[in-house]
Amino acid sequence: MTRRGAAMTLALVGGAIVGAVITVAVGGGAPAPAAPVSPTVTTATVVRTDLATTVLTGGTLGYAPTGPVVNRLAGTYTVLPAVGSVIRADQVLYRVDDQPVVLMTGSTPAWRPLALGVSDGPDVAELQADLIASGDAAGVSRASGHLDGPTADAIERWQRAEGYAPTGQIALGQVVFLPAPVLVGAENVAPGEVASPGDLPFQVSTTDRTVTVPLNPNLPPVTVGEVVSIVLPSNAATAGKVTAIGPPSPGSPLSGSSSSQSATQSVLTVVPDDPSATGSGSGVVVQVSLTTQAVSRVLAVPVSALLALAGGGYGVEIVGPSGHHRLVGVTTGLFAGSRVQVRGRGITAGVKVVVAQ
Repeated sequence: MTRRGAAMTLALVGGAIVGAVITVAVGGGAPAPAAPVSPTVTTATVVRTDLATTVLTGGTLGYAPTGPVVNRLAGTYTVLPAVGSVIRADQVLYRVDDQPVVLMTGSTPAWRPLALGVSDGPDVAELQADLIASGDAAGVSRASGHLDGPTADAIERWQRAEGYAPTGQIALGQVVFLPAPVLVGAENVAPGEVASPGDLPFQVSTTDRTVTVPLNPNLPPVTVGEVVSIVLPSNAATAGKVTAIGPPSPGSPLSGSSSSQSATQSVLTVVPDDPSATGSGSGVVVQVSLTTQAVSRVLAVPVSALLALAGGGYGVEIVGPSGHHRLVGVTTGLFAGSRVQVRGRGITAGVKVVVAQ
């Protein structure tokens, strides 16, 4: 072969190699497989908390009952209070022949005239305490229950302030003793009607919000002081506390029931922690949440963290600090709402567990 021929052969071979390299470089060959993407997981923290299961039962929201306003005077009703008004100690309840009947604070009802010479008693002590509170009791330092000269002088001062003739003695019917301020309810009489001793001129309650809950054998045991939840018609819930368990109080919705069973049925009295959250309605039907089971200071996870194991029982998937996952078996306790009590190896407060999305 001549030198020229050899040179041409080398050039063709070299061109073929270069072409092959260029083809690989441009085409790129088969693509490399993509790296697998780790699935996104949602975690929750093991917490130490209190758990409770509850049951709902019906109750009636309104105002706590109080003793009735009993008229002791004869004459004509001339002034009655407006329904919904609040009458406090040393304020006028109503008027008979334009003479005021005044509310005073006390648990013993007025049952006799009060004047010098009456025997000592709790009604005298109540009168003295009210005269001291009103500022008319100069010379009366304490509610002794003994009606002496200084107390009679204080009565005269009080009578002048209220518009009575200053006789120094309080006739039966001039005052009504009740334990607390009253909220005026429906009227039983109207101005201009005849007033007779023994009348109940209008209904009254206290100004305290309360819920009355009838008890039945299907409800869990309840104790005085127990914290409950009051579910209002709006489905909003507010906390309350059981303050009494027993027969219905006079004036409560159940006390006047015509059913002998209802009349003797025990009730819970529940007082809301925040009365303003319950509105101002009376006779409102509500639900009260009572505790059926409770545990304190236990470890809990969301129910959605539980995994059913092939051999039975449950486990949870723990996520370690390095991101390593491991499955551990757990013993479950109380299920309460969206959480469940758990015990198991490595289950401590603060540990992360995987929850279902």
